[in-house]
Amino acid sequence: MKNTKLESKAPKKDIFLWLVIGVGFVLAISANYHFSQQALAIRLIAWIIGAIILAFIFFYTTQGQRFWSFSQAARAELRKVVWPTRQETVRTTLLVMAMVVLAGLFLWAVDSFLLWAVAFLTR
Repeated sequence: MKNTKLESKAPKKDIFLWLVIGVGFVLAISANYHFSQQALAIRLIAWIIGAIILAFIFFYTTQGQRFWSFSQAARAELRKVVWPTRQETVRTTLLVMAMVVLAGLFLWAVDSFLLWAVAFLTR
């Protein structure tokens, strides 16, 4: 029974917070037009502060909390990655470049042969 009450309260809270975010964004846009004669640096600082405030509000929503947990899990997975050494990276890059040159030479040879064959057959 309590789960039902909590689930029914969460969407109302989220709806309210999303409305606050929307209204804040609309107010920021209208303030930007209203204060267009102010220096760009001042308006940019106001935009950054407003974005930070709206981001904090976003993280109180259910979607924001899910995003935060996803980003934490992604960060943990990123720490598990074994990155190649510089020597491995250089060797792999040189190998790829050599294979690209060889494939290019092969395709050039096939194209030249086909061009010669078509020219020979259409004389």
